[in-house]
Amino acid sequence: MSADTSASRHPEVAAYLAAHPDTRFIEAFTPDLTGYGFGKRLPIEEIDSLYRSGMGFSAAPYVLDARHDGYGSGGIGWDDGDPDAKGVPIPGTLKPMPWAAVPTAQVMLDITYAVSGEPLWTDPRHLLKTILARLAADGLHPTVACEYEFFLTDGTREADGRIRPPILKRTGRPLGPPTNLSVLTLEEVALWSARADDAARSQNVPMGSIIAEMGVGQFETNLHHTPDAVLAGDHAVLLKRLIRGTARAEGWDATFMAKPYEDEAGSGLHVHVSLCDADGRNLFADPATGEQLIRHAIAGMQRLMPESLAFFAPNHNSFRRFGGLFAPVNRKWGEDNRTVALRIPTDKGAGRRIEHRVAGADANPYLVLAAILAAAHYGITRKLEPDAPVVGKHAGFTRDPGLPGDVFEAARRLARASLLKDYFSKRYLETYAHLVHGQHEDFLSVLSPREYDLFF
Repeated sequence: MSADTSASRHPEVAAYLAAHPDTRFIEAFTPDLTGYGFGKRLPIEEIDSLYRSGMGFSAAPYVLDARHDGYGSGGIGWDDGDPDAKGVPIPGTLKPMPWAAVPTAQVMLDITYAVSGEPLWTDPRHLLKTILARLAADGLHPTVACEYEFFLTDGTREADGRIRPPILKRTGRPLGPPTNLSVLTLEEVALWSARADDAARSQNVPMGSIIAEMGVGQFETNLHHTPDAVLAGDHAVLLKRLIRGTARAEGWDATFMAKPYEDEAGSGLHVHVSLCDADGRNLFADPATGEQLIRHAIAGMQRLMPESLAFFAPNHNSFRRFGGLFAPVNRKWGEDNRTVALRIPTDKGAGRRIEHRVAGADANPYLVLAAILAAAHYGITRKLEPDAPVVGKHAGFTRDPGLPGDVFEAARRLARASLLKDYFSKRYLETYAHLVHGQHEDFLSVLSPREYDLFF
């Protein structure tokens, strides 16, 4: 434990160590573009220094891919000499990691320029804040919730490197077959789900129900609605972290890949959005203007979707999900219709909302929220009208030629965006597109077994 017990100790640290005196380490991290983390593990004796002075941190974490390669995007990490920034704890995020093998705390960091203290212009969390300010200036205050699909997998892989469903301790056999909404499947993973629930409670992550989904080992969980979209993004990051951590504590693993199996359903990140006034009243529920406001918001989401698809589907595997069951490949919308991209659930009154179903579970939640809210603002402020809603028709396999068909095209559309640049800087859009392009080129540089099957 830290030797600093003076009155100068940060109150959050004092309270945490009083409640968790056996803590040995603290993981200090910032959410990276994959929605996981980039940071350091420190001995607990350094927690006071962390809270007092922050810690040196690379200025590059927000332009690094899943392997933490940045491809020189935006000149960051290459042309600038990879200078230090400064990481400071975000208030309220010092929490235990109940799944850790030894008592460990975690805290999320806000990364700023070391000299000026200004936010990094590449920080998705900061970008979301700037877009929220745009909406607030027009009297629009989002309430949002994220809903995730993911797969539990075994801790070991097949001989060819492929993942496989978790092996159950009770039977020694893989979990399966796929049983959507099966309570029996939930009973097979009850110890894991209880561990995940305990972790969510200890971290104040508002995780709701867990259900069995369409794929073998696939599950879905939702986060509760919050009037703070940045906090909703934080919840999404923490949820992914605790799902993976608790699965590993059970000897399994978890993946948020958009399409981990060729012949199974993909995993999405569905975002539920309503817009409120300054007093928290749902504007979509207003009997006089609510339905028209929803139409304007949907029209904006339709209009900006081609430019923002690289945020919703950031890699090659993301595009594999499109065309699968209930994964939209167009901009259609409708009431109570799970085959469309933009669904209006049946809830009325305070629950009136839009469900945006396009993003994969592998997308960065802050960028997804930012792109969705920017699009809603665009449609509302310009009073755009959507096309006719889909009524009683499966629209999921009607591909929209106006949407990018692969990740290369999505990156190009983002870099050349004419509408999104009013919300995200052109510099950021070009930098992110360069990163996506570089990651895909790196992916294509490795020969796959399938290529030998086809061309040997």
